[in-house]
Amino acid sequence: MIVRLHRGFTLIELLVAVTIAVVLLLMAMPGYLTWVSDSEIRNAAQSVANGLRTAQTTAISRNANVQFVLNPTTWTVATVDAPLVILKTASLNEGSRNTTIVGINAGSTAATTVAFNPLGQVINNAANLVQVDVTLPGIAGTRPLRVLVGNQRTGVKMCDPAWAWPDPKGCPP
Repeated sequence: MIVRLHRGFTLIELLVAVTIAVVLLLMAMPGYLTWVSDSEIRNAAQSVANGLRTAQTTAISRNANVQFVLNPTTWTVATVDAPLVILKTASLNEGSRNTTIVGINAGSTAATTVAFNPLGQVINNAANLVQVDVTLPGIAGTRPLRVLVGNQRTGVKMCDPAWAWPDPKGCPP
């Protein structure tokens, strides 16, 4: 009696396995794209919040007025008084290349600058940046984030506008 050992697998088995793998990959792709997009939004919002906190703590540690300046691709922390000294600059494109970042003042118009006094408080000015909205246009299902500046209750806070305020993730009114 001859016993044949079958080694490997047939072409049909291979095609079935590849078909199952492709179907699973296609089902996972939309969730993966949303996850990557949300990560880009979070990276940009965290970078802006870190820049604002850096400006605030630098004002306290230097015992001087310090400003935060938001540009489309970078943020800068610099002294307010002459001579202007740039203390720190960071890129917003690292890990968040496709995001849109919009600074808004209390009058709901575009703003790019906020200044902190030596106590770490926002220097009152109508043109001050009070919030930064971070979005990723063109990708459905992403969650925009907001960074609030100088709110008396929260200081610098990153929040999700989709959540109601009592929730810690929500944005205060």
